[in-house]
Amino acid sequence: MYHSRIAWNSGAIILLFLILSICPVYAGDKYSSGEPVLSAGIIGSNELIIGEKSNITVSISNSGLIDMKFVESGAITPDYLPTTALGLSALMEKGDTPVEIQSGSQIIGDLDSGKVTTNKYIVTVPQSASAGSYNLPLNLSYQCMYMATQTGEDEIDYSFKDKETTIYIPIKIRPAASLNINSVDSGDLNVGGEGHIIVSVTNSGSDNAKDAVFFIQPVGTSPIVPFQDGVYAGDMAQGAETSLTFKVSVSTDADPSIQYPMKMWAEYTDYQGLPAQTDKVDLSAGFKPKVMFSLVNSSSSVASGQKGDISVQYKNTGPITVYNAQAEISIVDPFTSEDDQAYLGTMYPGDIKTAMFKLDVNSGTTPKQYALDSEIRYNDINLTEYVSDPVKVPVDVTASSSDNWLLPGLILVIIIIGGGFFYYRRTRQ
Repeated sequence: MYHSRIAWNSGAIILLFLILSICPVYAGDKYSSGEPVLSAGIIGSNELIIGEKSNITVSISNSGLIDMKFVESGAITPDYLPTTALGLSALMEKGDTPVEIQSGSQIIGDLDSGKVTTNKYIVTVPQSASAGSYNLPLNLSYQCMYMATQTGEDEIDYSFKDKETTIYIPIKIRPAASLNINSVDSGDLNVGGEGHIIVSVTNSGSDNAKDAVFFIQPVGTSPIVPFQDGVYAGDMAQGAETSLTFKVSVSTDADPSIQYPMKMWAEYTDYQGLPAQTDKVDLSAGFKPKVMFSLVNSSSSVASGQKGDISVQYKNTGPITVYNAQAEISIVDPFTSEDDQAYLGTMYPGDIKTAMFKLDVNSGTTPKQYALDSEIRYNDINLTEYVSDPVKVPVDVTASSSDNWLLPGLILVIIIIGGGFFYYRRTRQ
């Protein structure tokens, strides 16, 4: 009995060997554990500057490992590995940081184990941000395959599960000076003149600005032209306030009803001893209308061939007081003059001053009204000299006194000659 059982077992083994030799044997990989392991970080410096927009590059890596794999006869190797992050997307959020995120969710796709991908995000650090260390949350969403069930010789049913994880990206907002405009004064500026723009500014940032130099720049096509490149202010500690004076000129075609925009910024040495620049801030400046003079009255009648005084009254119709005003009259033919200037002195807005000029009129000048150009030279409050637009001074040239006696004398001569001739004829008869 024992020998027959051994013989039966030996025959079964031989039969099984023969069957396997005739039929093909399929073997596939099967996984019992493993999943994606994701990590992320910034490539390059993680320092951000207050007031600036930056591009930061984030790398995302998958270091998932398969803990156990075995080969099973008749099994099909799955198309997906349990360590692959399927349909991966990455959304950066501001969290509790002051950083503003301009980029939306980044679609990455499938990320296999051992692979690394990079994505760029646009971020802005507002002027109100405080320096310090922060963590930007990066939200990762994906799927992974956790079960593969073979339902036939060549079919597998997959089971996936949704996963989310948040990785915190460390960043550092470096200290920086920041400008806050308190006031702008351009009271001594007028159209066509020179003057000053006085700006009161505070360092509202988180860094002490060492050796600060301030600049202003007109925006677009502007009538304002700065004289100097920059104004040195020295060291400005956090919270410090200073007053800056920029000398500028204003073109003659400027519109006094408009506030013209400008940009202002400072270049300085930061806390690390490196050159730095603040963000540009907006300000605007206006000015008074152009200084003008008008002719109020003119008593100007001179006989041909004679000398005479003319009286001219000028009015300051501009918005500012002028100093050392001096009226000048342009002498042209048929006039000459030894005294074509008159001192007017200080003229407040609305003031009227009288100037006297001596004119010589050439003999034989046709009696009629002539017009001479007159200008006012003056200084503003900064002692800058200007010349006004010309005004027309009318001058009436009348006939000379000798011309007035010419016709009566001629008539008298004719009468005398005629009377003599008549007397001669009577005497002869």
